Amino acid sequence: MRVQIVYASRSGATQGIAERIGAALGRQGLAVAVQPVQHADDPAHYDAVVIGSAVYFGHWMKPAKEFVRRHRDALAKRPVWLFSSGPLGTETNDGQGRDLRAVCEPQEIAEFRLSIQPREHRVFFGALDPGKMSFAYRLLLKLPANKNDALFPAGDFRDWKHVDAWTENIFKALEVEIDKPRAVA
Repeated sequence: MRVQIVYASRSGATQGIAERIGAALGRQGLAVAVQPVQHADDPAHYDAVVIGSAVYFGHWMKPAKEFVRRHRDALAKRPVWLFSSGPLGTETNDGQGRDLRAVCEPQEIAEFRLSIQPREHRVFFGALDPGKMSFAYRLLLKLPANKNDALFPAGDFRDWKHVDAWTENIFKALEVEIDKPRAVA
C-alpha cells in the first residue's frame, strides 16, 4: 500500500511530525512518501493520504488549504487523515478548562470534513524556535503582550507518544483496507 504524507511547515515542527508518522508507517512495511506541500505529487497516485499543516491564527497555512481544495476529488475517494500542529506551551487546557486540542481546531477543518470526509483530524502541540522564524514573526515575540512568553512560549511541546499512538491507529485502519476483498471488474 502506498501512503502519501503531505505537510505545510514554516519552521520545521510540522515537518518533524510528518516525518515521524512516515517513518513509523514505513517500519510497518508500507510504501511511504513524505512530501512538502509545495512539491507534493497528485494524491490520486496513492492508496491513502495524511495531510498536516502548521496553524497560525486559527488557520492552516495557505498552501495546505489549496492542496486539499485542488485535489478534493482524489482525496474524497481514498482514506485521508488530517493533522494540525499549533498549540504551544505546557498547559493542555484553556482558561475555561477546555482541551486546547479541541479548542484549537482550524477553521478549514469543518469544510474539509464535508468535502473530503477524512477519517480523522488530530491537533498536536507544536514547537516554536525563534531562531527559525522570519523577522516579522520574531517581532511578534517582542510585543509587550508576549512578556514572559505569555502568548507565544518558545520550546518544543510536541507529544511524541500522542503522535505515535495516532499513527498506530492509522496503520490499524490501513490493515483493514489491505485485507478488504477487492471488487473484480
